[in-house]
Amino acid sequence: MRLPRQLVALSLTLGIALGVASCSSDTEVTATTVADTLPAIATTTTTTAVSTTTTAAPTTTIASTTTVAPTTTEAPTTTVAPTTTVAPAGASISLDDDGIGDAVFGEDPDDVVSYLNDIIGEPDDDSGWVDAISRTCPGTEARFVRWGDLTLSFGDDSTVANDRRHFFAWSFGPPTDIAAVPAGLATSTGISIGSSVAEVGRAYPGASLFDGDELSPAAIHINDNLFAFVTSIDDSGVVLEMLGGRGCGG
Repeated sequence: MRLPRQLVALSLTLGIALGVASCSSDTEVTATTVADTLPAIATTTTTTAVSTTTTAAPTTTIASTTTVAPTTTEAPTTTVAPTTTVAPAGASISLDDDGIGDAVFGEDPDDVVSYLNDIIGEPDDDSGWVDAISRTCPGTEARFVRWGDLTLSFGDDSTVANDRRHFFAWSFGPPTDIAAVPAGLATSTGISIGSSVAEVGRAYPGASLFDGDELSPAAIHINDNLFAFVTSIDDSGVVLEMLGGRGCGG
């Protein structure tokens, strides 16, 4: 039995329509799949960019190399300056009524000078041996060696020894500058230039005070081998000069 032409034509039309619909459906699936993969690619690219820029930033830690600056701490090598404290080493040299430090009255002049040279350096002045009478000193010859405000007296005749050269006296002051030099020289009780009369009295309770006059300044007689000249005998008076031993002219 044959189908009418109209039914055949209708079948063909429906078949073509269904085919087209089927093709369209397949195309849409493919497009959707591609679209789905695109975001994945974008995500991968973005992740890579972030990781790259993040790792690059830490290179700024190179700035910490500025810590090299602390090498300027080499400046403390200026501590070499304390070698100038050679003068204060004089603080260990006491002004005594029998000498100065370890140098005792009666010792050889060259030995005494060498002893002080090792502690406070070369003297500022050395008279050499001169006629004793011209310096109102006993004996026939005398010598005076000075370090700043400190002067040592040597001769061949004194209350200490006779007929040989020896150390017999010292004087400290008056200061030629604001502070006495060498710095730190003092008696074993701490008395020095600048000490008050009251301090001398406490250090040496048996000391005698002598008021000054037109011929001589006020003075303190500590003992027969230790004296001090002061501005006045009031407690506020100040020591100007100290003498040890029996010097020339005395």
